[in-house]
Amino acid sequence: MASLVIYGNEFEGHMENGLSPEFFKYRFLAEGDSWMDRSAMFHTSLLQSLAPAMDAVGDEVLIINVAMFGDTMRRVGDCARGDFRLWVNTQFNWKFDAILLSAGGNDFIDAARDPGPGQGILRDLAHDLLPASGRDCLKPDAVAKLVNQYMNPCFAQLYDVIQASRHADTPIFLNNYDTPTARNAPAFKGARAWLYDAYTKNSIPPALWPELTGAVFDAVQAAIAGWTSGRGNLISVPTRGTLTPAAPNTTGSNADWLNEIHPNAAGWDKLAGVWRAAIKSVL
Repeated sequence: MASLVIYGNEFEGHMENGLSPEFFKYRFLAEGDSWMDRSAMFHTSLLQSLAPAMDAVGDEVLIINVAMFGDTMRRVGDCARGDFRLWVNTQFNWKFDAILLSAGGNDFIDAARDPGPGQGILRDLAHDLLPASGRDCLKPDAVAKLVNQYMNPCFAQLYDVIQASRHADTPIFLNNYDTPTARNAPAFKGARAWLYDAYTKNSIPPALWPELTGAVFDAVQAAIAGWTSGRGNLISVPTRGTLTPAAPNTTGSNADWLNEIHPNAAGWDKLAGVWRAAIKSVL
């Protein structure tokens, strides 16, 4: 039996057509953002690479995907009280063997790109002194507010829903992303890039972008690491440093990246290997 990835709203139709979840070696529930959902139209995601990677070692898996591109941890926390709660509480004659979560990256990107200059987590260098390091373009107080007032409570909602369910002992694997290259490479023509737009809006010189991006994703990783403190069954998947960075001035697929913040097929395959190893170390 080959591994299968289906969206949650497709589950009933698959069951009517003979799907038997109990016949798979493993069953996973995936929640989060575009690293779990499709990262661009007609392109793949982590799950579409993870499934054949599991097949390759004889571990057929059914992955039910309730992730949505663009979702933030705040949005995921809200959803935990709805459909997600149903998935972890419904009395099937089988249980999920793991929960896969990718969330947190969009919270930081939105807080950098969407507010007016200087109003988010980035300094506005059009009205501020040029710092010596790109890392100093990040506003520590704004980052702390984002993490402590928004992201952490929302993760707690999700975690508490799981712990109050029939899946309380199920391992939860947390994505750590990898560090992208800020460049004008949106998901599709006519769309906006993410970091590129944020840095440009805040008048941050390109020479500072690499250090700043490193600082942003250090902060993302620190937030995710904070979720594991004092909680059981949480496994942080060590994906940072896996992908070959894209060249700074490219505008399309380059190295292991499809666009500015999503890997291409080769990148997903590399990440799938890391995820498979992390999952197999626990299951």
